[in-house]
Amino acid sequence: MGLINLQRGPYVVLITGREAVGTIGSSTVYRVSATRVVRVADDRTPSGFDAADEATYVRLLENALQTPSFYFSYDMDLTCSLQRQDSGSNDVFFFNKYLAEPIINAVGSQSVFVLPVIHGFFACKPVEVRGTRFNYVLVTRRGRYRQGTRYLSRGADAEGHVSNYAETEQIVDFSSGDQMAYVQVRGSIPIMWAQVPNMHYVPELRIDVNASHERFQTHMTRMIDEYNEVVAVNLINKVKYEKPMGDAFAALSAEMKSPQYHYVHFDFHKECSRMRWDRISLLMDELSSLNTRFGYYEKKASHVQRQQLGVVRTNCMDCLDRTNVVQSELARLALEWQLRSSHVIEQTESVSSFPLLRQMLNNVWADNADTVSCAYSGTGALKTDFTRTGKRTYMGALRDGRNSVERYVRGNFFDGERQDSIDLLLGAYRVRASRPFAQTLSSEARALVGTIYVCLFMLAYAFFYPRNHSWFGVSNVAFVGAWC
Repeated sequence: MGLINLQRGPYVVLITGREAVGTIGSSTVYRVSATRVVRVADDRTPSGFDAADEATYVRLLENALQTPSFYFSYDMDLTCSLQRQDSGSNDVFFFNKYLAEPIINAVGSQSVFVLPVIHGFFACKPVEVRGTRFNYVLVTRRGRYRQGTRYLSRGADAEGHVSNYAETEQIVDFSSGDQMAYVQVRGSIPIMWAQVPNMHYVPELRIDVNASHERFQTHMTRMIDEYNEVVAVNLINKVKYEKPMGDAFAALSAEMKSPQYHYVHFDFHKECSRMRWDRISLLMDELSSLNTRFGYYEKKASHVQRQQLGVVRTNCMDCLDRTNVVQSELARLALEWQLRSSHVIEQTESVSSFPLLRQMLNNVWADNADTVSCAYSGTGALKTDFTRTGKRTYMGALRDGRNSVERYVRGNFFDGERQDSIDLLLGAYRVRASRPFAQTLSSEARALVGTIYVCLFMLAYAFFYPRNHSWFGVSNVAFVGAWC
């Protein structure tokens, strides 16, 4: 994957295990199954070196590499969509670019020693519909700029890069060699904002609109340069806590004078309240004319027949749960267009006309949602019961509640170290001759943290193993009350 300098000197980050997970055309795609961090032999001990700090750096790096979401191919550049394959590696999705830079500087970007790796999701499923065989491929490429954890990485930076930015490409790969692809994008609301963890379930929201104008313009201009035309679909609430975010997004969108930029605000929770998830069709209808004009990429007999002329950029607050639902619906519509134009299905038929195809599509998109969510929030996605089954269920709502509680705990207690790991891997933090881990908590702070952990453990114990087998029994309620 590349090289990284720590206090002791350079380390080599090696891929030591791989697993073939599918193909795109004739190119095999591999998932990284094992990595190793190896120090380059050097007996020198630099000034300011501390063995404990070095061990911490190595541990952080190894933790960042443990995610099972790295993919690569020897025959094609996975950082690029099919439409971009001839333009060279995409710097935004070249996830190991920081690690690869020393090698690129030494031998050039086209060397066999430079292996672009993406971080995200990949699935390849064989499908047969009425005798026509093809592979359904879904690729999500997470951007390498401003990545991090849910509450510690929000909004846009000074260069216009946004948190949780990812491109998802749906490919219909026919056995004849013909290919069709549809691309869409997600990313944090491109303004300067933050949610500061403060032990409240909903953290304090801070927005600086005055500092956001240039960041917003830079981000959207870059997207127009990349995708030609952009429609920004904002799914956050129009009332209460999220309203200031929607107002700021709308105001900054109004300042965009480009005819290639469009803004749509769809209050997902209001429109789909009380489990009326069929009302997502209202948004699909609103986007229909733009999405039809954007079209999709198509190649037949090695000749490009058409190109995708624009992209739908979807966001909610986290760019996870509501975003996943909408993106999966857009993908379903695109797949129907592609199969109809290829005469695989009739003009009056849909994905729902083929139960096995529908089940495959739902499951792949739900798996994609869980993978992207785990990378950002540490848990699986919410609302995946709708993605998998096409309807909202009460059991799915209960699972969402469990994941929400886990997100709260992670966001307030555990995401700091995970953010450090990501920053080290991507070069957002460069190792210097200092003692960043020397600061320790006071004895009072350590005692408080220890007490909180004990209380959380006892509360969890009472939940899973209630006294007298009853959650609401007097003894169990008293036990819980004592630890609260």
